[in-house]
Amino acid sequence: MGNLSEKELQELAGQLSHPNGENGIQTAYSMNVANDNMIRNAIDQVETKAHSTILEIGPGNGIHIKYLFEKEADLNYYGIDVSELMVEEAQKLNSEFTASKKAVFELTDGEKIAHPDFFFNSIFTANTIYFWKNPEEYLNEIFRVLQKDGTFILAFIPKEVMEKIPFSKYGFELYDAEKAKTLLEASGFQIETILSEKEEVLSNTGEIKIRTFTIIKSRKP
Repeated sequence: MGNLSEKELQELAGQLSHPNGENGIQTAYSMNVANDNMIRNAIDQVETKAHSTILEIGPGNGIHIKYLFEKEADLNYYGIDVSELMVEEAQKLNSEFTASKKAVFELTDGEKIAHPDFFFNSIFTANTIYFWKNPEEYLNEIFRVLQKDGTFILAFIPKEVMEKIPFSKYGFELYDAEKAKTLLEASGFQIETILSEKEEVLSNTGEIKIRTFTIIKSRKP
């Protein structure tokens, strides 16, 4: 599966940014495998206190939120995704949390966050920043809906790794830690930590790879 055609690479890139159709569910499971460790590391940076209201941007099928609730059972979780299919899948796969309204999954346009100012205690996202249509405006939205002293956790694969992945030339905006840090600070965030970790993963093209991921923890002053 490693030798994909350019058309197949382009289709894969489209599915990664917006899972849909009959291939969308399989793409979501592939993303679960490839990104599980990275997402868990991002969740470990989230300040999960009782009664906190947490937002995740781009949860996909949301299979990982069980790990979040294992850390603190008394949370209010919201997941917003641009894919209607992923919202439907997340609701089904997390029925134990959605039935009790502990978890809510919502469709979003990827530009505005349909919640009031200062609504969330903490916000996190993994592998979505490449697809933001207007990163500056979207970070302003994230800043707006975050409470004072709230944290925003941004996880991504850095540019030096992503540019070696064939599908990244189709619709991906690539970031290194410095570029992401500059964007966050321009929106008013204060950087607390920048973590860089290496891991072995089964990639979305079916190959075993060693890759690095970056997690930036920032705070709204």
